[in-house]
Amino acid sequence: MRILCIILGSIAAVLGFLLSFFLDNFAYIPVVLGFAFGIAALIISKRNGLRESVPKLIIALSFLAAAITTMNLFRENKVAEDVKQTTEEKKQQEKEDIKEIENELEDLEGVE
Repeated sequence: MRILCIILGSIAAVLGFLLSFFLDNFAYIPVVLGFAFGIAALIISKRNGLRESVPKLIIALSFLAAAITTMNLFRENKVAEDVKQTTEEKKQQEKEDIKEIENELEDLEGVE
């Protein structure tokens, strides 16, 4: 049972760590699973008098992934601001282009 908890906890902790960089919202699921399996493996290890270093490592990696995920949630989204600014600039440029075309049309009408 200890080996199964260590294997599942390791997979969940590593997956949570990797997802914490790419998919912030979905990283919490493997992080919680990594915590749960790490704690279960730690409890089983303490009862049987076995080494506790691997379960502690799983818990630490899960904690690190949770910290990174939480930090990324509070990060500002600079891309959205850049897109908004670019969109506003395009709209302003379109308005200026329309005014130029209208002025050119008025000049052409005045020539005839």
